[in-house]
Amino acid sequence: MDCEIANNLQRQEDEMTALSSIYDETEFFYAKNEKCIRCWFSLYPKFKDKLIIKLMDSGPFDDEAVSNDCVIGLVEHLPPIKLYIFFPDTYPSKTLPTFNISSVWLTPWEMSFICQKFDELWEENQGNEIVFLWLNFLQNDLFNFLNISEFLDISFLHSIYISRDKALLRLAELSDPRVRRESIFKLSLNIKNLLISYNERQHKTQFDENFYTCYICFEKCSGLNSIELENCQHIYCKSCMEKYIRINIVDYISVISCPTVDCKYNISANDIKTLCPNLFLHYEEMMLRLTLDTMEDVVHCPRISCQYPVIRDLNDDAPICPQCFYCFCIYCHKAYHGQALCKMPSNDIMKLVEKYKNSSNVEKKMLEKKYGRRQIQSIETYLTTEYLQDNTKSCPKCHSLISKIDGCNKMTCKHCKSFFCWLCNEQIYGYDHFNNVDSPCYGSLFEGTELNDIIDHDFDDIIDNLDQFFL
Repeated sequence: MDCEIANNLQRQEDEMTALSSIYDETEFFYAKNEKCIRCWFSLYPKFKDKLIIKLMDSGPFDDEAVSNDCVIGLVEHLPPIKLYIFFPDTYPSKTLPTFNISSVWLTPWEMSFICQKFDELWEENQGNEIVFLWLNFLQNDLFNFLNISEFLDISFLHSIYISRDKALLRLAELSDPRVRRESIFKLSLNIKNLLISYNERQHKTQFDENFYTCYICFEKCSGLNSIELENCQHIYCKSCMEKYIRINIVDYISVISCPTVDCKYNISANDIKTLCPNLFLHYEEMMLRLTLDTMEDVVHCPRISCQYPVIRDLNDDAPICPQCFYCFCIYCHKAYHGQALCKMPSNDIMKLVEKYKNSSNVEKKMLEKKYGRRQIQSIETYLTTEYLQDNTKSCPKCHSLISKIDGCNKMTCKHCKSFFCWLCNEQIYGYDHFNNVDSPCYGSLFEGTELNDIIDHDFDDIIDNLDQFFL
């Protein structure tokens, strides 16, 4: 065997030994025979922050009409870049290794740029072992090289999946021949779902391998015995959260918030199902009931043995339950009573009167929807009667109701033109009623009016001024 070839093979074996000490079995393995060495790498590029997966408007190829800058989600883990390397017996003394590269999330032209970068690195280090430099570039410098900082654009790969367009496939074939195209040509590959699901699996794997402090019991628990809430990412032990959710469901609390102080997020249905699978059906029924209660055209049958949700016409005051055929009043939920008013306890009626009296026009309309027009009409009649009793008096001659806005207590009926006293409600014939010392209303012509207060005030001032002359 040529001395140079033997030296190359020895250097290749030494390089494999060095790489084996750096990368574990999930990232690297190799096979060798008497003539050559083949190796396979699965490399995970490092990036500091989470990447935003987005789609740009793909134009005519996209039948789903994706809008500009459609954000798919955040990822902190990406599928590995696959690198296959074959060492010829002339490496590393003369030629670079033969390689193929593939990735499900890089475009063909981005992988072509990587191939060109590998060639440049070889030109700069010709005659030396090059594989570690390639691997280090893929792991630490790839995102800067491709100018990927915050966003990972998967529009082209998504367009291939959506359109199955041959023009796009031919465009992909123009890439560097060392780019393996199997992943691109798998038309069943949904890149969106693949990246999201892969990120979730990797995150779960890492979470299970670590230990966390529960914010409720402050015990340190393994990831397998802990849960990271889907909406806010706060971490608790499963035991504490299972008890917390169970108490809320049993107490019919539909919106279960995260127990961390100042956290504004609610616990998701997925987390509730994971922690309390036996109570989840009860929780779903409760949520369905609450949802139906917010729908104007849905009302539950008032029979305790039925409780079936009835879809009604909004103009129908007497729906019929399709389950038990019970016809009921939509307002009081009792058997339909025709034109008669809904029966309400006296305490409830007085509460409704006060509520209606202090409500705005919008709130009054809501009360009318809730209790019915007939009930509200009776309330309005009651309030009108109450107002007339408190603010009007009956003319002693024609019995017409008269209200007093201002002026003295000598009233004139606008209907029969007779005079009467506002204080004692007796018919009078001028001002003698207020000037006669034998009259019960003597000197009370302006009693209860602002003018009477002014006269009293001025009289007191006159007395004070006269006192000065007699002191």
